[in-house]
Amino acid sequence: FIYSKRTGTPAAVMENQVPEAVVKDRFNRLLEEVQTIAADVCSRFEGSIQDVLVEEVNHQDPELVTGRMSSNIVVHFKGDASLIGKIVPVKLTSCRNFYYIGEPVQA
Repeated sequence: FIYSKRTGTPAAVMENQVPEAVVKDRFNRLLEEVQTIAADVCSRFEGSIQDVLVEEVNHQDPELVTGRMSSNIVVHFKGDASLIGKIVPVKLTSCRNFYYIGEPVQA
């Protein structure tokens, strides 16, 4: 996170503060690197079928449920509240850096 001065702290009055443009550039470069690494780690399961423990109905799209693989990676796929608490086989169709989009597989 970008450092923000806290009034009344010794750091807030220190000389030679890093210019905001430098701070933002460093943050953006770090964020880009983190996203690249996350995509590499996440994409290793793309196309495979994984067991997903369904946790909840997705907050942004009520036609989706959200769950986690045993590696704690988040997966979103079509489903309803009846799946909450169940382990569902899901084909991971698309890696989105920090999570997957998938399709439930019928047993």
